[in-house]
Amino acid sequence: MIQRQETLTMALILLLLGTSLGLVTFADARSLEPSLGLSDSLSRDYWPTDDWQTSVPEEQGMDASTLEDMVEFINSTDQSVHSIVVVRHGYIVFEEDFTPGTTVGRTRSISGTHYLYSTTKSFTSCLIGMAIDQGYIDNVSQKVLSIFPNHTIANYDERKDQITIENLLTMRSGLSWDESSAPFSSPENDVYHLNNDPEGGVQYALGLPMVADPDELFHYNTGASHLLSGIVQETTGMTSLEFACENLFEPLGITTFYWPTDRQGVNFGGYDLQLRPRDMAKFGYLFLNNGTWDGEQLVSENWVNASTTTVTHLDDYQGYGYQWWTLPSIGVYHTAGLYGQYIFVAPEHDLVVAFTSGYPINTNPQCIQMLYEYILPAILEEIPQIDRSDAALISILVVLVVPAIFFAGIWIKKK
Repeated sequence: MIQRQETLTMALILLLLGTSLGLVTFADARSLEPSLGLSDSLSRDYWPTDDWQTSVPEEQGMDASTLEDMVEFINSTDQSVHSIVVVRHGYIVFEEDFTPGTTVGRTRSISGTHYLYSTTKSFTSCLIGMAIDQGYIDNVSQKVLSIFPNHTIANYDERKDQITIENLLTMRSGLSWDESSAPFSSPENDVYHLNNDPEGGVQYALGLPMVADPDELFHYNTGASHLLSGIVQETTGMTSLEFACENLFEPLGITTFYWPTDRQGVNFGGYDLQLRPRDMAKFGYLFLNNGTWDGEQLVSENWVNASTTTVTHLDDYQGYGYQWWTLPSIGVYHTAGLYGQYIFVAPEHDLVVAFTSGYPINTNPQCIQMLYEYILPAILEEIPQIDRSDAALISILVVLVVPAIFFAGIWIKKK
């Protein structure tokens, strides 16, 4: 009989507790989960279209002292970092301009913008995705030469007929390219011809000789990125800048930008876009949120996923997708520009980081190292948070349930 009474008591307790916990769980299950970026992309407190809101690091689960250690590292070792913007859970938790008031230079442009160099490539890739979403381009399997029927093709090779848009995006076109063995100011550097050839960079890139079959090998090729910009212009009837203004910059509230063109009016697909650091972070935040912005799908979630998925594993740590670099071992993807221009996106941590720098050309920027050694370690252990409404509900349940369990036990014992 005693065992039966204990069983009934436990059953009632579990029933009451289960009911109360069920009320909390189904009232707002997401509020009890740690914010993981992508999973919470549709429930942001605000959108930084007009400007970013700021927060102290600890309020967004980051350790301020670790971030300050990064500042000490930059200053004590004379790192050539110009600015850093760290965004966690949609708020700027750290922002530093290490060279305020510096005049225009190798990486600093005007009106507070910076030359993004090859970080531009990720923006061009995004425009390709938008053009596909809007039906201007069939898909990434579309053949490149079919988009440029009015161009004569130098060094024609049957393999050129097989080059697809995806081959350009993944740097696996098979086209020759050399931008490292001679200065950019030298005709021996292929980038020189994108800048200076009277017939334009698209014509020059299409005429490059083939050195491999399409999709056979990864070969970094800024000419391929310029062809992508040419594809945007050829298919939409707008320059990449015009298309970006309408579909990307205006929705994100980016109002200050510069993007030069080649001799034929095609915006440089692989470099020379100029933005402010906070606007660089907006671009990363768009991708962090699966291509959505304030309730509008600017670029499809499928494109975001395809762009940032590793296609080529370059080594044990680094890979490449659609004009985005990847760090698969830590779940991060990023842009990368000469002299140290980076946008890092870490979906698992709901984190975006933008760097602008002026590292000498023959030195290795330490931005990735700082991500590993300071920014990611600054993230505190994530504990599920309960908002005030949930806390009030739980308080009420405790007041009601605990006495109910107590008196139910007495009643069963008497029975």
